[in-house]
Amino acid sequence: MDFLLYLYCLVFGIILIAPFVLFHYKFRLDESPFGKEEDAHLKPITEKKRNLLDSLKDIRSDFDSGKLTEEEFQTQSLPYIEALDSVEIELKDKKASVANATILQSPKINENWTCANCGSFVAVPNAKFCPNCGTGRLA
Repeated sequence: MDFLLYLYCLVFGIILIAPFVLFHYKFRLDESPFGKEEDAHLKPITEKKRNLLDSLKDIRSDFDSGKLTEEEFQTQSLPYIEALDSVEIELKDKKASVANATILQSPKINENWTCANCGSFVAVPNAKFCPNCGTGRLA
């Protein structure tokens, strides 16, 4: 009798917990339901930058309301400004490294060109497509 009681408690516990586990794995909070975000690797740095800017805004509002003197404002805001500079440099480095890694070579545009599809000469200097057949200008 005790064996059946344990078994039923285990099955009942699984039935109660399973929807929560499935919901957790199906709808993760760190992922967008629309797919991967392009700037997901920059998210921690941008959050840090946003937090630093919020702290500076708080200090500025305290100074504007008269709670802080000019000297206190300067001394309290200096570490946040230095940290913000380092975060900006780190953000630029990350963006530059991603941009360098994902740069695609743009196709060359011929200035004087004849259409590869119909063979007609296109006299319009900035035309991107052949006016006769609609073929693209990209080489």
